[in-house]
Amino acid sequence: MSKPSQPKNEAFTRALKELARARIPYRVMSFEAKEKSAEEVSRETNFPLPQVVKTLLVQGVSKRYYLALCPGDRQVNLKALARAVKEKVVEMAAREDVPKVTGYFIGGVSPLGTHRPLPVVMEASILTMPEIAVSAGQWGCQAVLPPSALRDHLGTRVVVASFAQSPEANEEGIGEGEMRN
Repeated sequence: MSKPSQPKNEAFTRALKELARARIPYRVMSFEAKEKSAEEVSRETNFPLPQVVKTLLVQGVSKRYYLALCPGDRQVNLKALARAVKEKVVEMAAREDVPKVTGYFIGGVSPLGTHRPLPVVMEASILTMPEIAVSAGQWGCQAVLPPSALRDHLGTRVVVASFAQSPEANEEGIGEGEMRN
């Protein structure tokens, strides 16, 4: 089960330090991670799966990297995501590129505190949620905050678009059992 939330002044990851420096209200949920999936986060913390946001590293044909933020119960439609970032095609980044580009290991990628600022594409439905949990940059550690606060903090780096689909609709989608960042 989840451990008690840590006070905000105990920011111990780059992502949490970024939130603290920006004075964005958040709380921390932590648990012992084994699977490193959105489903595990939801199960271990009793946080609703649609509000657990996956951060996926994708790369366009331009060789530019993007972070895609997708609800935990949905999958990314790569064609729709490519349209959102004005790329002909986007694909999941190579597994070995994830830590090099983001500074995080797969299963702990956060839209905050990356090695360099990356463009972020936020699924539009995320903004309808009262709060979301994003990786705090470490396995078993989530930052819970209002989605509008995250969007506002990311500023011009973020594009809001509709690109998520249900796992059943598997047209160019990345879903359950496929590679995730």
